[in-house]
Amino acid sequence: MDMLKKMLKRMPETIALAVCVCLLFATPVFGQQYKIQSGDSLWKISRAYAVSIDSLKAANNLRSDLIIAGITIEIPTRHTVVRGESLYLLAKRYGTSIDAITKANNIKGTIIYVGQKLIIPAVSNVSDIKISATTQELNMLARAVYSEARGEPFQGQVAVAAVILNRVAHPDFPNTIAGVIYQPWAITAVSDGQFWLPPNQTAYTAAQQALNGVDPTNGALYYYNPVTATNQWIRSRQILTQIGNHVFAK
Repeated sequence: MDMLKKMLKRMPETIALAVCVCLLFATPVFGQQYKIQSGDSLWKISRAYAVSIDSLKAANNLRSDLIIAGITIEIPTRHTVVRGESLYLLAKRYGTSIDAITKANNIKGTIIYVGQKLIIPAVSNVSDIKISATTQELNMLARAVYSEARGEPFQGQVAVAAVILNRVAHPDFPNTIAGVIYQPWAITAVSDGQFWLPPNQTAYTAAQQALNGVDPTNGALYYYNPVTATNQWIRSRQILTQIGNHVFAK
């Protein structure tokens, strides 16, 4: 009987410890994705998913309420705090950072309470590759995006810029944006003259996002259109993802 009393007395501590252990070793949980349709607005999406407009903007690095049809955005997860949880454990569980959670919920400090409802910002594909570029280099990158990927989804345009930047950081390629773009036969649009078409604002925005570290390809070094590509070597590369008409590989 005494043993049972001791076990019952210690049960809350045991449960709390179990929660901590489960959270520490849990596989990161990622939020939903939503493809923007014509006529959508952040207000409509926020109502549909019961999240705030500010949390949608924070999760997707949006500086304005303007959204473009065809782009896939991340929907932040909602979480109710239970006993034993902390911002550190939640950040590990959801694969995000403490700073991201506090900013999304306007929390000062690191204290959270049982029953508190939190917005967990989605994890974006941001790489460690962030390159400072001159105005001339931004113009070159935007030209490459426009000439190679105009008509593709916005995410696909960012992806093309990201491939160029991934090459800059890779030892097998030239270490400058100009060097990668002008490398013989590297960029089809340079060879056929389309590179010199004036880029639109979308191309500049896509180029800037890639420079900020956004990489929808998760590190691809190559891209090609599987319908029109005739080079068998490029088809032998490991495929990472497909966005629009382009396959991205390494």
